[in-house]
Amino acid sequence: MLRFSRVSPVVTVVTGLTGVTGLSGFALVSLAAVAAMAPLVACSSSDRVAPVETTPASTNQTTEPAPPNDSTNQKPSTPRNPDEAQAPEISSVDPSRAMVGTVGPSIVVTGNNFVPRSIVQLDGAPLATSFVSETELRATIPTSKLATVGTLRLSVGTSAPGGGASREISFEVENPVASVTSLSPLSVLAGSAQTLVHLTGTGFVSGAKVIFGGNELATTFVSTTSLDAIVPANLLTAFGSVPVKVRNPTPGGGDSGSIAFTVANPDAAIQNINPSAAFVGSAAVTMTVNGGGFVNASNVVFNGNALATTFVNGGQLTATVPATMLGAAGDFPVTVSNPPPGGGVSTPVVFRVQYPVPSLSSPLSPATIGAGAGPTDVTVTGVGFFITSQITFDNAPAATTYVDSTHLKATLSAAQLATAGAIAVRVVNGTPGGGTSAALSFTVTNPAPQITGLNPTSVPAASPDRTITITGTGFVPSSIVKGGGTILSSNYVSNTQLTAVVPSTQLVNPGSVGITVTNPAPGGGSSAAKNLIIGCDTSGVDVPLTTVGTLTTLQTNFTSASKGSRFSASSSCAVTTIDPSKQQPVRSWIVQNTTGQTVTLSAWADCSTITNGDAFLTFYRRPTVPTTDAERLACASAVSEGINGEGGYSSPDSGGSQYCPGLTKANGGGLVLGVCEKAVVQIQPWDVASATYPAPPQIRVKPE
Repeated sequence: MLRFSRVSPVVTVVTGLTGVTGLSGFALVSLAAVAAMAPLVACSSSDRVAPVETTPASTNQTTEPAPPNDSTNQKPSTPRNPDEAQAPEISSVDPSRAMVGTVGPSIVVTGNNFVPRSIVQLDGAPLATSFVSETELRATIPTSKLATVGTLRLSVGTSAPGGGASREISFEVENPVASVTSLSPLSVLAGSAQTLVHLTGTGFVSGAKVIFGGNELATTFVSTTSLDAIVPANLLTAFGSVPVKVRNPTPGGGDSGSIAFTVANPDAAIQNINPSAAFVGSAAVTMTVNGGGFVNASNVVFNGNALATTFVNGGQLTATVPATMLGAAGDFPVTVSNPPPGGGVSTPVVFRVQYPVPSLSSPLSPATIGAGAGPTDVTVTGVGFFITSQITFDNAPAATTYVDSTHLKATLSAAQLATAGAIAVRVVNGTPGGGTSAALSFTVTNPAPQITGLNPTSVPAASPDRTITITGTGFVPSSIVKGGGTILSSNYVSNTQLTAVVPSTQLVNPGSVGITVTNPAPGGGSSAAKNLIIGCDTSGVDVPLTTVGTLTTLQTNFTSASKGSRFSASSSCAVTTIDPSKQQPVRSWIVQNTTGQTVTLSAWADCSTITNGDAFLTFYRRPTVPTTDAERLACASAVSEGINGEGGYSSPDSGGSQYCPGLTKANGGGLVLGVCEKAVVQIQPWDVASATYPAPPQIRVKPE
């Protein structure tokens, strides 16, 4: 028997299989909703969609008598298709009209028999439709459809099975009521020749007419804010004030408010007025008129209406402009009228009734919403609001609903709410005067993310960079994935899925890496951690060494074992030999250190239940069982056969047998294994048929 020195352990890192978990399911947008539109769409040069033909639910025609009830000849009834829909019925639309040239409004279509595949159609063309209930659908009229005056046709169509098309109802595109804000010139002297007047305002349309008193003038359309007209000389012969207004044609249309045109005598003269302006909706204003030629009977006239006037002296009058005359914006003429004999009306000066700069007060209602929300109505509170006031979102005008002088409402679209951030909300008042309010912030917040699963859930220690799939909720394109607190390279797939790369530097040793997802502000936050397990590759392992000190007992069962050449004697692996003429059964087990730390492998035969047990016990530092004599000779350190001979290693459970082998930490024969390292424990009886030196019935394995 030869002595030998212990061999320094060599740590081998093994890679292998990867655990796999199933992916969470995702809700997919059904293509059926798109396909359902196909029966409603008919291509043509105008891209119009033909109404769906429907079959009336009942008629007044006489039906044939029912056949005799002969159950032997009856055909089985066809089961009703659960997807079959009734023909839709449309009863109303709100709003049912809009002004020409405005932004297309959102509409609510009310009726019956609506289903999720029901589509609102405009002049036969399908609109993007939101199903609310079986009695309500929502859609938006395209702005392009409001370019000209006319009647649009609205209907609802439902595709097969069942379904059909509703009756059509009208949506009117009307001319606006014009508004006149200024007139130039405001006066001429009595007896003047025909005069060209220029009107500015809003809502002018082609075909609009200027009305001078009760006379329709020859009018030239310049733009939606500008008209020219000729006042003939015969209407300028007598002094006085004549109301001038604009009449837009039907549909819609109608007469604007008026501004007075003065046919003046120059006897009284105005130099200035104080104040010369007031805000729309103001209380009554006391105005001082400075000039000359005033008398006790002089009257101050505001936009053609005589005011209660106080004579101060020949160069000054005071008068009160009532609140009722300050309800509309515009540049209004102020004159002084002297009675006859002589007298007349002075040349006018302008008193401006103008819009104030609006002012907003907090908070908006609502002031915040989660990213990805649908269209949302926002109510703005403040002062200085008018029917013409407009809300803007990030300076983009929005269709605005006037609620009252302190409240306006507009809708944020789904596109505006798609990503987190702050939206600046302002109110704009038009001219004259007017301006833009300071901004209030509407906040679109990120959701708080949540992780529900990882795929894979585990990877072997010492793996290269690994891509993992993270499933959960509340993910956004700006989501940040971290592994063990370190930001990982990641990719946004959907609001329920992300991918990320875990670097090999985090996969060196068994353990776990905590995976988290963080959404940035506003809102956002970090998810709870989901652990990616880093483990050993246990493929082919018979005995995983999971906990230091745990004892595992293995039955030898040599009866069914394959045979191999027997070792000649116990010795160092460097000098031992094998006798091919002596074939004995061999049992081998692959063990692996999965404790997460370096251990010493101890193994020994249990001969406590037999007498003179004899066997050869050997360790191999390799992941597979040796099959050839050469591989068996390449053992890790020594071949043990108890204390027989020089340097023998004895079992702690020898039962008195001097040939019972053991390679243990205690006797110096243990094998040091690195993290995840595999080794082979092999035992071969001296003679399985010997009654004098029987084979051990079991061995014991222990990591220390």
